[in-house]
Amino acid sequence: MIFVILVAAGIILIVAAGSFLIQSKKDSFEKALALAAMGNYVDSRILIRDILDSNPSNTRAHFIMAKIYAMEGDYNNEAKHLDKIKKIGTFDKEISEIAVSNRLADIYYQQDLYEEAVFHYSDTLSVDPDNIEACIRIGFMAIGQKEFGIADKFLSRIPDEKIKMPALLIGKGVVAGILRKGDPKTYFQKAFEEDPTSSVSGFLYAVSLSRANEHDEAIRVANSVVDVVTDEYVRYTLFQFIMLEFILKANWNEALKHARLCMEIARNNGWKQEMIDSDFHFSLIAVHMGRLEDASEYLIEAESERVDDDRIIELANYKYQVETKRLELGKVAKSGFLPEQELGKLFTELFPVERYYEISGLKSSKSFHIKGIIDEEGNKIVIDVNKIGISAMDHYRSLKGVDFKNLCVKVVIALNYTVSREIPNKEGDGVNFQGLNKTDKETRALFKFRKWKDAKISDIFLRDTLGQVKDMALDKAFIIGDADFTEGARRFLADNPSRLSVLYGRDLEELLKKALKSQG
Repeated sequence: MIFVILVAAGIILIVAAGSFLIQSKKDSFEKALALAAMGNYVDSRILIRDILDSNPSNTRAHFIMAKIYAMEGDYNNEAKHLDKIKKIGTFDKEISEIAVSNRLADIYYQQDLYEEAVFHYSDTLSVDPDNIEACIRIGFMAIGQKEFGIADKFLSRIPDEKIKMPALLIGKGVVAGILRKGDPKTYFQKAFEEDPTSSVSGFLYAVSLSRANEHDEAIRVANSVVDVVTDEYVRYTLFQFIMLEFILKANWNEALKHARLCMEIARNNGWKQEMIDSDFHFSLIAVHMGRLEDASEYLIEAESERVDDDRIIELANYKYQVETKRLELGKVAKSGFLPEQELGKLFTELFPVERYYEISGLKSSKSFHIKGIIDEEGNKIVIDVNKIGISAMDHYRSLKGVDFKNLCVKVVIALNYTVSREIPNKEGDGVNFQGLNKTDKETRALFKFRKWKDAKISDIFLRDTLGQVKDMALDKAFIIGDADFTEGARRFLADNPSRLSVLYGRDLEELLKKALKSQG
């Protein structure tokens, strides 16, 4: 009986001691947070550190320590303690896995550490597949890397009827437009209605209206954006768009007026390429209208700047033939050139579907290898954030000297050529090779490898490249480097498909993977 009483007393003492310790720790947590709220971060951390020294796996202590660092603005140390909570793996209602993963991801996102952000947001989605914050953030990071398919996997989880955020509507509209999946106009219209002062949503809505053949409304919306926009280049692009709309409506006087506005903006800002483009557009409209004298000065300027631009030369020849009565205005020249046909090509050239992305401003200023963390279906493919690999493109850029040249040789071989010699590269950011086709021994090509990042290829670069091809008596050129194109470059490529090949984006990534695999 006495033994039973002693045991019972011992249990009561143990429970009481445990309750005291729990209450004591609870008091320590509250006191630590109170000290931190008063700005006394050092003493508040000392209280929690004493608990962690005796119990390093105390999730609550790590959580309170993370809170203290957050209050102090030390987000790196906040992240360290949140990461420890994830590794311990003990969660409750207050300290949930979703809340911890999302907060960790947000810290990294705000620091532009996108690989880590995607990693932790993916953990959130493994618990809650439709978590709005994680879906939006991964979706936008994917759009920023031009991975529109991956972006769609996440943004499509958010029901359209629940969306009020203009940026999200724009993101979904861009994805719908690029992937030809759904109606982008619906999203851009909602975004514009939510924020009528936004030049981005207004411009995107106007372009989508044009694609829906609602040209009067497209012009109205575009003009409303002109009234609020402050950026001169955006204003230039808007006037260019409105010019095209009036061309589509066959309102030639208004089209010519807006072509002139484009010329004025380009000249005032000293934009050489835009000056040439707007000179050509103005001259093309003027010649089509029979206002040959109006076109003369600007056509001469454009021709002097682009002496080998076939379209400018064709327009100048057409104008001359009409002036000398050798050709009736509106008839097709012997060469097949007709101003009306060229005018009909302008909209698709200047505003292809990809222009949605450019106007949106959603391209990330920092590139990262999102497919090193999640696959095309949006599934997480790494279990350790420290084992996230770099992309083939980043590896290509990082190589130097002989290693870089060896990889470039492998790429040439993958394109069914053999390297015959290296050609001096005055630009200094890559290497040039001359190659011989392995199947057709008569075909010789120039290969230009460049380590571009966030660059735009201009038509001048392409013209210079073809000039080299001609001077060296070669047949074609391959340009290998990740870059976007100016409008002039896009047109020049379209006019010279058999003589110029530019390998970039996903095609280049796959080619580099193939070359790297063969290189071991």
